[in-house]
Amino acid sequence: MSIYSTTHLPKGFYIYAYLRKDNTPYYIGKGKEKRAWQIHENIKRPPRSRIVIIEQSLSEIGSFALERRMIKWYGRKDLGTGILRNRTDGGEGGENKIPWNKGMKLPGQGGRKHGTIWTDEERHSHHLVRSKPGYYDYLKDKNRAKKISESQKGRVGTSLGKKWFNDGYKEYYSDKIPFGYSVGRLITNSAKIGLKWFNNGIHNKQFREETATQGYKRGRISKK
Repeated sequence: MSIYSTTHLPKGFYIYAYLRKDNTPYYIGKGKEKRAWQIHENIKRPPRSRIVIIEQSLSEIGSFALERRMIKWYGRKDLGTGILRNRTDGGEGGENKIPWNKGMKLPGQGGRKHGTIWTDEERHSHHLVRSKPGYYDYLKDKNRAKKISESQKGRVGTSLGKKWFNDGYKEYYSDKIPFGYSVGRLITNSAKIGLKWFNNGIHNKQFREETATQGYKRGRISKK
């Protein structure tokens, strides 16, 4: 069996595994050149002696297929199906990915249920805080927008050159077109195309311009 390293790289695309001390895999990946020995974003890289090349000299499509098969075989810890710490099922686009913040509350969400009405005491408390001198001064600063603009000059956005692709079922955002995908997004809400907001003074509702119910007029009303 060949021993691979950054000075003796596998050929073409390959599948690699990161092993625990008991030699069981905790991560399966697809790579090319030095990928297996590089730092990963969410997976700790083991000592070089526990980086194993499973298969090499693969086409890119073949490496995607084998990666998916190996991940399915060993199973994922986050799904409760196995021993791997992979966060996706592998393959182009990384399907079945669980968001890192799933189940976490957003900042400011203290458990208040949606639709809960603020009490008069709470409204009064908010008013006292917001009416203090200087509370909104940062918004009134004439140089604020200019400072923000200057701070962003020269920065390259992460979306530069990227486009939406779809295969008829799933969407993928990338700077390269995946195999089997075409340019463009899926139209999933075609029934809502052409709808506009109307209100009757109490409720907001969406209609097409020519089908609005009598008593409704264009625009929305705030329910706060």
